[in-house]
Amino acid sequence: YKGFVEADYTQGVGNYRSNFASLSTTQGYQFNNWFYMGAGIGVDILWSYYNDNWGDSWENVTPGWYEKDYCSTAVMIPVFTDFRFTTTNRQATGFFFDLKIGASFLCTDNYVKIRNGYLTSNSYFFLQPAVGVRIPINSNNIRQAVNIGLHYRLLTSDYWGGYQSNIGLNGLGVNVSFEW
Repeated sequence: YKGFVEADYTQGVGNYRSNFASLSTTQGYQFNNWFYMGAGIGVDILWSYYNDNWGDSWENVTPGWYEKDYCSTAVMIPVFTDFRFTTTNRQATGFFFDLKIGASFLCTDNYVKIRNGYLTSNSYFFLQPAVGVRIPINSNNIRQAVNIGLHYRLLTSDYWGGYQSNIGLNGLGVNVSFEW
């Protein structure tokens, strides 16, 4: 058995941007010195960027759009499978590669404002690969370590804005985790 608690920050990049502050836990099994697999859940707080003239003149394009509630800050719950590969035995400092794949769920009935449109989906494909350094912190218990890394995050979503209906939210970030 092995567990992780992780905090991370993701800065949105590209035309459709949302930033994320996240806290998650992963519980699973260390199969050998280099391979771990587990399942995880987290809480993300997102805040999005939208144009200053957001929503102007939409009444001619989308009748009834103004009847829906909109927000620019929301909470999401990611649920994922976690695969982690390390380069050294667990007694020495080494590098890791981590891959989280799953789904993320928006915890609001409101649409989320973004750029010149809005996110309309409540569930998203979630992908977050990371690379970093694993630093053992207890010589008496090699299972305890701190991990510091860089990650990329991808969320795919239904989107309304002009002629587009699907987008990918991309972000780059940093993460810190404790493992036991």
